[in-house]
Amino acid sequence: MKSPEYGDVPSGERISFQHLQFYLEQGREIEFVYKNREYFISNTKEGRALWMGDDRISEYFSNNSLAFAESVTIQGTAIVDIFKQGRAAVSTVF
Repeated sequence: MKSPEYGDVPSGERISFQHLQFYLEQGREIEFVYKNREYFISNTKEGRALWMGDDRISEYFSNNSLAFAESVTIQGTAIVDIFKQGRAAVSTVF
């Protein structure tokens, strides 16, 4: 199966969960805004984690982007649901 073609993400745009998952599976890191706060999904040797500023607000997850997105929540809402509902705007993709 061919990978989907995703162009660059302009700052402030919303993306689908499938688009987010594609970036996570590539090992990319993502900054996004949800409820007027900026969050960062890191990808380090420890694994993936969610950050708000200098504060890590999730545990580290290794190599499973779906488990990360389903398990990590912001104010009780899973990242997967935030992106499926179009409630987050991407700032930067590294």
